[in-house]
Amino acid sequence: MRKKNKAPQSYQFSKTLKLAAAGILLSSLVWMDQAGAANDMDADLKLMYHVYSGDEYAGAIEDEQTLNKWIESQKEKLKDKYDLSSLAVNLKDELTIVPEKVFSAETHDEEVLEQIKESAAFETEAKAIELDGESIAYVRNEEEVKDMLRIMKKSAVSINEFAAYDRQSTGTLPDLKTDETRITDISIEDFKKPADVKVEPEKLVSAEKAAERLLEGSEQEETHKVAEDETIEQIIDKYDMKEETFFELNGDLEKDEELAPDSEVKVIRQLEGLEVTVKKEKRVKESIAFEEETVEDADLLKGKTRVEKEGKEGEREYTLKVVETNGKEVSQSKKDEKVTEKPQKQIVAEGTKEIPSRGTGELGWPANGGTITSHQGPRWGKHHKGIDIAGTDNLTIKSADNGKVVSAGMDGDYGNKVVIDHNNGIRTIYAHLSEIHVEPGQVVEKGESLGLMGETGFSTGVHLHFEVYSNGKLANPMDYL
Repeated sequence: MRKKNKAPQSYQFSKTLKLAAAGILLSSLVWMDQAGAANDMDADLKLMYHVYSGDEYAGAIEDEQTLNKWIESQKEKLKDKYDLSSLAVNLKDELTIVPEKVFSAETHDEEVLEQIKESAAFETEAKAIELDGESIAYVRNEEEVKDMLRIMKKSAVSINEFAAYDRQSTGTLPDLKTDETRITDISIEDFKKPADVKVEPEKLVSAEKAAERLLEGSEQEETHKVAEDETIEQIIDKYDMKEETFFELNGDLEKDEELAPDSEVKVIRQLEGLEVTVKKEKRVKESIAFEEETVEDADLLKGKTRVEKEGKEGEREYTLKVVETNGKEVSQSKKDEKVTEKPQKQIVAEGTKEIPSRGTGELGWPANGGTITSHQGPRWGKHHKGIDIAGTDNLTIKSADNGKVVSAGMDGDYGNKVVIDHNNGIRTIYAHLSEIHVEPGQVVEKGESLGLMGETGFSTGVHLHFEVYSNGKLANPMDYL
């Protein structure tokens, strides 16, 4: 503001002066002369206006209307620019205009008006949106506060979910149908009721922008008082700042400078955004697993099982209540649980019959039907040790008698081979299998599946090569079958 102008002295009449003059001068002529003189004096006075901005004197002007018109035009411009039609806009520092009559009026209309234009600040009513005790945004009114909260809530769920939530908020909730989900509540955690304040119109933001700041958080520049032995590095870590940001704020400090206790530095404090909590409920239909009861069966081989009675799953329904914060589930609970169908127990027979590992001495046919395509004896310049069986009803290879598996796996020209010791001096060999269904050490029963016929190893086609040994010596299978 320019140098203050000294207010000129005013010329004023007082009732005391007028009464005294009337008492001394009794003649009407003299009185009329005095009155005429006073009127002449008043006619010579000029009206001027002293302008004060707050408590500060701005100067004197001759035309009050020019200033008033400018103030009103500025108010209207601000109302149009910031959509403040329903709000009052006023000067932040009140202008006081004091009229005065003087003999000589020294006024500076243009200079005072220009000075007021440069320094005048306007303000309007607003709602202050706070985060962690700091004002981070200003909106126009309570309606915009409601819009802001609505935007925040909509951000936490889908469009359809929010539309359904909106509809149900006006009436009584019906019972949930199976697999139906609905939102029962959306709330903004730690939201503080906005305070009524007055701010410059340019500080106002939209409901969308205010919602964004509340959700994402904000940064606040603050002053930090240095503690005893506290270092710059410790302060940077405390406020999770970048080093370059700290030194941009405190340009007079050096990187390794020691800080004096109780001195102050500028810092940026991170204000964490608010959390949106969504409560949902879903009607769930869930199967109930059936129990399994095992009963012994002496006619069933040990290790074998058979389902005597099929079990059946039951069903239950319940309402699952889920709480999510910022999209992450934080808790869930069940209510109104009801069993709609009880499960039925499954009965399983478990064999107790021991499989004898000693053979009967009578070998059974190791395949399901088929014919011998090659007998034991000379073949292709070599001795063919066993017989070859092909053309079977299916590919299952069976143990010729009770016994124990000695080996089961790949063996050169034999391909996949199984050797059974019948513990009575007899051993049998099954070769060229495509699959093996037993393992070494396993006790097998006469007729039990050992695997599937194939053509692994040195083979001219799908068949079973079958050998018999008696007391360690090669025997002719046809003597035992």
